[in-house]
Amino acid sequence: MTLLPRLSLLSAAILLAGCQNIPPTLTAVAQIQPTSSAQAAGLNPTGTITFTQIGSGMVMVEAKISGLKPNSEHGFHVHAVADCSGDGTKTGAHFNPDNHPHNHPGERNRHAGAMFNLKTDANGVGTLRQDLDTISLKPGKYSIIGQPIITHQGPDDYKSQPLGNAGPRIGCGLITAG
Repeated sequence: MTLLPRLSLLSAAILLAGCQNIPPTLTAVAQIQPTSSAQAAGLNPTGTITFTQIGSGMVMVEAKISGLKPNSEHGFHVHAVADCSGDGTKTGAHFNPDNHPHNHPGERNRHAGAMFNLKTDANGVGTLRQDLDTISLKPGKYSIIGQPIITHQGPDDYKSQPLGNAGPRIGCGLITAG
């Protein structure tokens, strides 16, 4: 065997060995479906939210939900009880393992499930991309796997206790591991 094929084989072996040390990326997804409150509001929220664990302390959230009111804002939170039936109220309070008050998503002491409002375009499609340091896809106290994510009819005011005065829960989806 000549020197060139030996180097190619050696390079391939080194690359394969290095890839074995890269941890798998943890992901999760939620499919938003309308609650019974959506019909009363004349809305039909549907869409997908993806969650990607970034290192040990951050989760990237990317959402795209259609069927919302055009040019508006909608409260958007991880809730605590995995039950999307009916009008969405069975999902309980926001996911809040540290028992913090409701607050702006940029504040240190806030509900773990707090996110910025979902903002819609002229077609009623809401998008959001946010990195959260208060949740995890890994097992433990901050894991959101199995939790519901809610889209509200109105915007979160980021101050009213305990839920931000965002109105009826019009969309819901359970977060499942990817």
